[in-house]
Amino acid sequence: MTEAQIEVLLQQLCVDLGFCLHGDVVDQLIDHPPATADQFARAVFTAEGLDYDGDPREGLKQAVRDMVALHQAKGAA
Repeated sequence: MTEAQIEVLLQQLCVDLGFCLHGDVVDQLIDHPPATADQFARAVFTAEGLDYDGDPREGLKQAVRDMVALHQAKGAA
C-alpha cells in the first residue's frame, strides 16, 4: 500500500472502529507497514496499548483484519 492508502486505512480504523493512532505510531506504520492483515491488526492493537492475543473481542479483531485486508486488496489492484 502507498502512504496515502495507509493514511486512508488509518482514518477509517479511527472513524469506524475507534482505533485513532497518532504521531510516531502512524509514521512507523506508514514507513514500515506490516505485510499481512493479521500483522497490521496486531500492530494497531499494540499501538493502542491492548494485548491482541489476550483481548476477548474476537469480532473487533476480525473487523480490524477485514478492514486492513480490504485496503490491501484495493492497494494491490
